[in-house]
Amino acid sequence: MSGEVPGIDPGVLRTAAAAFDDAADSLSRMRADEPVGDAAVALGQLLTAESCRQAQEGITAAVTAAVEGVREYSESLDAALRAYSDQDQSVAEDIANVDTPN
Repeated sequence: MSGEVPGIDPGVLRTAAAAFDDAADSLSRMRADEPVGDAAVALGQLLTAESCRQAQEGITAAVTAAVEGVREYSESLDAALRAYSDQDQSVAEDIANVDTPN
């Protein structure tokens, strides 16, 4: 080992968690399914309209899954940060309580 002490920068984790949360918000507002839905309405009762509606459902499901996955990742990063901070605080208290001879 090189003698370096491994460490985590809580600010970096906090920033990453916030970025992923923002990405999930942006994805949820994207409305990627609307153009296909608009096409279905314009086509009326044609078979193509039904295909557009099915595609719209698929796009909605895919975007919803992406939002959920990104949000879950953000929450995992945040949980990791809390766990690290709690452990770091606990160790700092243990070190502070060590009785050292004068």
